[in-house]
Amino acid sequence: MKTWFKRILIGLVVLVVVAVVGLAIFLLTFDPNAYKYKLEELVQERYNRTLAIDGEIELSLFPRIGLSVQGVSLSEVGRPDTFASIESMRLAVAVWPLLSSNLVVDHVAINGFKARMVRDKDGHFNFEDLVGGGVPNTAEPAGPASAAVGAMAGAAQALATGGAAAPATMQIDIAGLDLQSGELQLQDEISGMAVAVTNLTANTGRVTYNQPFDVSLSARVEGGNPRVDANLTGQGLLTLDPLARRFAAQKLDVRMDGNVLGAEAKSLAARGNLAFNGRTSSLDVAGLEIVFQGNVPDPATPMQNVEASVAIPKLAVDPHKLQLQIEKLAVRAKGALPGGPFELAADAPALNISPSSATGQALTGRVRLQGLDASFGLNGISGNASELDIKEIKLDSTLTQGERVVKAVFTSPATFNLWQRAISLSAMKGDVSITDPGLPKGSLQIPVIGSMNANLQKDQAGAKINAVLEGGKFDLTADVKKLSEVPDITFALAVDTLDLDKLAPPVAAAPAKPQEGDGKQDDPAKPPAKPAPAAAPASDGSIDLSALVGPTANGTIKVGELVVRGLKASELSAKLKLEKGRLDVSTLAASLYGGKLGGTLSVDAADGNQVAAKMTLAGIDIGPLLADLAQQQALSGKGSLAFDLKTAGSNSYALTTGLNGSMQLRLRDGAVRGINVAQTLRELKAAFSGQLDNPTVAADQARQTDFTSLEADLVFVKGIANAKRLDMASPLLRVSQGDPAAIDFVQKTLNFVARVRVVNTTTGQDGKDLDELKGITIPVLISGPFDKPVYTVQWRDVAGSALKRALENRLKEAVGGQADGAKLPEQLDKALKGLLSK
Repeated sequence: MKTWFKRILIGLVVLVVVAVVGLAIFLLTFDPNAYKYKLEELVQERYNRTLAIDGEIELSLFPRIGLSVQGVSLSEVGRPDTFASIESMRLAVAVWPLLSSNLVVDHVAINGFKARMVRDKDGHFNFEDLVGGGVPNTAEPAGPASAAVGAMAGAAQALATGGAAAPATMQIDIAGLDLQSGELQLQDEISGMAVAVTNLTANTGRVTYNQPFDVSLSARVEGGNPRVDANLTGQGLLTLDPLARRFAAQKLDVRMDGNVLGAEAKSLAARGNLAFNGRTSSLDVAGLEIVFQGNVPDPATPMQNVEASVAIPKLAVDPHKLQLQIEKLAVRAKGALPGGPFELAADAPALNISPSSATGQALTGRVRLQGLDASFGLNGISGNASELDIKEIKLDSTLTQGERVVKAVFTSPATFNLWQRAISLSAMKGDVSITDPGLPKGSLQIPVIGSMNANLQKDQAGAKINAVLEGGKFDLTADVKKLSEVPDITFALAVDTLDLDKLAPPVAAAPAKPQEGDGKQDDPAKPPAKPAPAAAPASDGSIDLSALVGPTANGTIKVGELVVRGLKASELSAKLKLEKGRLDVSTLAASLYGGKLGGTLSVDAADGNQVAAKMTLAGIDIGPLLADLAQQQALSGKGSLAFDLKTAGSNSYALTTGLNGSMQLRLRDGAVRGINVAQTLRELKAAFSGQLDNPTVAADQARQTDFTSLEADLVFVKGIANAKRLDMASPLLRVSQGDPAAIDFVQKTLNFVARVRVVNTTTGQDGKDLDELKGITIPVLISGPFDKPVYTVQWRDVAGSALKRALENRLKEAVGGQADGAKLPEQLDKALKGLLSK
């Protein structure tokens, strides 16, 4: 017995010595770096990617297989661009679990991990070949070295892909993961989104398939479209099962602060439980709450001190089983808009949809902001997943603007197909009531009926609206395609009577602040102050045409009677085309003010808000047109107006300063209001006699100068119109342009010299007593602001001609009928004394 025991003991000692010596020999002779190039070749062959290992591979065997590597990078498929890289990585693998197909890894430490993940325009990701595994190599390994490399590649693939290509029985168990200085570049070529996740730090507990493990992370997220620049922290219990494509997060707590999707988030937090099944695309949510606090600096509608939350106690979605379940969904938001506070609330107490049935409580909501109080609801839910029926969708809103109150109530049954994402409002009906003391009868009622539908799966929508507006019809049909891309709209609008001044009256401008000295008498000792040149107003009504950029539209408009900003027209028709931000209005035609309008109009919002108009107004009555359009009655008569104008700008001031083009005016049998030229000339004559000292006359609407014809050609340059031709004729007068002859629409001032000539004193308006001025050209300067022009007769330029004419007349009287030349000196002397006595 002792002999056998001794033999066994000696044998074990020899075995241990041999094993130790063998291990020592293996450690001294085995070089893992000798297989680097083999591994790189295998990756190139299997994945068509370039694997580069710049550092040395360090390997240890006992008590665990340890691996340490530095400077590893992996390229994109078929390209030298780097897909992912690691500065350094250390891990250790237990030996005995490998014998039972279990990969147990001690703590893994990764430093400097970087990856660039891209989704291309076809929807494919640049890591799909890694997730799905490489092309299997059916060739037998050439020898032990190749087998060892293959084993190392398989282990590396299992770690990198989560076991996607590992045997179904392989189990991976990682004691913990420590990631430092990580960086991810995320790019979506479909949406244009580009996000960089930097300073990524992550730590996990024990990672095992289909078992929850702790995760905590922090990072900086930056990117655009939409803008993101925020800090990210998060923690939770994650469960991963890549083979079954199931993922879950429990006790999730994610927080961000900074610029998030265009919002300035003081705090954005998401807490709750999520579970996702990739095979069925099903989602389960329990106790999820999302809370936001911060500001939304949107240029159009900036919101301050926003507090918003979404609470989802339970949400279950299974597209494959056509099931949807919602319980106690609540959405809340409040904050401040430029016009005042706002509030939003929406509730879905219960909703259960399946292929066989659909039940639920009423869904309700309410919005309050800037004079608007609107509520909505969905009542009577029935049907099933394929055809969800809503007995009534109701919208009840009240909009209060000063003394005007607009109340709208709309109802309609609805049919939904949630999985095809289709909705149909088959029988819309409603009433719009406008109450305003400014309306002719104090109120206006507009009954409305129609239908609407949308199919997001087919990416299209349509609507038909019929209303009774002021006793006439209002018919609108519209079809929209490419809802998810660039909307393509086709429409037709036909209206009997459309008074936009009643439906949407212009907002009254705020009263100007009184200037210093207003309400006080001017000091007669001080000369009158010179008017300061008009400057660009601080807020001159910015014009936002960004809504034109994007959609495409084609349609027609027909309006029987139209009123807009006081301008009246009838039989209006036009074709509209919107494409790439450019709106073209062609074949524009209308009847207005006794004449006809025809022409084209274009607005290009994609190229600096360029506006171009080329129109002709024939046979119009200019007086009523100016009265309605500009609230001025400076001109009357009937004739034609043609213009070809272009401008560009983001506000009314820029549009005015950029105005260029030409205008032609032809009128008959009218009058220029504000001045009676004949009366002014008589005042001039009195000035020569010492009876009138001031030849400057303020505009007086009671005065007017009649004409039989008026022709004017204007050229606009940067908002200033210069008269290149002016020809006004009457039985008494002829008027032409002088120098200067400018109408400044930027400063809203006149600096115009009209050259007046008396042609006939026997007929015409106040022609008597103007014989001495007959044939003399008299400059009249029209200057000052549009609303208060001043007429100044430049009598110094006339005095020489008038004196010469008077001298000639007296000489003719003196010598007239006298044949005796001896008495001529005496008669000349009397004529000069008579003239100089003036």
